[in-house]
Amino acid sequence: MNICILKENKSNEFRTPLIPKDIKRLKKKYPKYNFYIEPSKNRIFSDSLFYQSGCKKYISQNIDLFLSVKEVSTKIIKKNKNFMMFSHTIKGQTYNMPLLRKILKNDCSLIDYELLRDKKRNRLIGFGYFAGIMGAFLTIKKHLRIYSPSKYPYKIDELVSILKKKDLKNLRILITGEGSVSKGAQFLFQKIGIKEKKTSNINKSSSYFRVLSPREYYKRLDKRFNSKDLINGIGNYKSIFPKYFNEYNIFLSCHYWDSRFPRLFEMSEVDKKFFQTIGDITCDINGSIPSTSKSTTLKKPYYKFKKTDIMAVDNLPSALPQESSEHFSKVLTSLLPSILNSLNKESIEEFYISKKGYLNFRYINLLKNLI
Repeated sequence: MNICILKENKSNEFRTPLIPKDIKRLKKKYPKYNFYIEPSKNRIFSDSLFYQSGCKKYISQNIDLFLSVKEVSTKIIKKNKNFMMFSHTIKGQTYNMPLLRKILKNDCSLIDYELLRDKKRNRLIGFGYFAGIMGAFLTIKKHLRIYSPSKYPYKIDELVSILKKKDLKNLRILITGEGSVSKGAQFLFQKIGIKEKKTSNINKSSSYFRVLSPREYYKRLDKRFNSKDLINGIGNYKSIFPKYFNEYNIFLSCHYWDSRFPRLFEMSEVDKKFFQTIGDITCDINGSIPSTSKSTTLKKPYYKFKKTDIMAVDNLPSALPQESSEHFSKVLTSLLPSILNSLNKESIEEFYISKKGYLNFRYINLLKNLI
């Protein structure tokens, strides 16, 4: 079984789905696994470390599964190949429909990390925790007007050290979401001494963060609120989020959203009582946060919306490439054998968006985006 780690398509992407140490462990346990890498100058672990772990240089060998972190270039797609990545196609994202079209046209299989879930529908693998940490750092950095040049890549201890040197007064932080992204942001705030506040009593002289559950920013109109119904798109909901505009000066968007849910606010609701700084860590363009009209980059993380600073970097964990790759690789190492075993099965598991050129029936709604 031949597995190849591709170089990432974006210049500011430093992560890798598997690290050398874990590849060495896999090769020892599964001698029939052969690993190849496409050379990269950006990858946080050097090519030489991969070669020392037993990898070979990818030239044109026959590969059973190509791995990458982010979506690959359409130029990479060849007939009858298997790919695993964060494809950013499952929501019908317009900018990646050409990639999905080419995968289907060339009878390829596409496995998306986002779709690897346990029996309780919890995601098994991801970088969300590190996105939360880095997104919180960049948002506070902008709010405090810390103008030191960004030095990528970082380690978490460096972020904590930079913020601890500053005056952390009057930071009233609102967080939506209770998953790994939110937990990453909360971790950073706790490390720099900002505590969580459970109530909405305003104290403009102190610093704290508050985490909102969906029932605190959505109101159900047709019956009693039920979280499972909301997740499944069942029911009629209205956003009550604008009531928080005046209470907090910083907002971090860490919640999952798709088009079945109401947006948190509309442009017409934005007035003088609005957040000074927004960190849209989920970065859904023109999604739940309508002020997020575009994504930004690690080199240029911010733009202005009226008088509000917006941070909307779409590859935040890449700024913490070593720690995030180590975490991701550890989980992927445990999942990889069963994923490889699935490649030649007739059935189409849930984590496939397409298999051998056939769109998974579970995601048939993507057809309207492909036409």
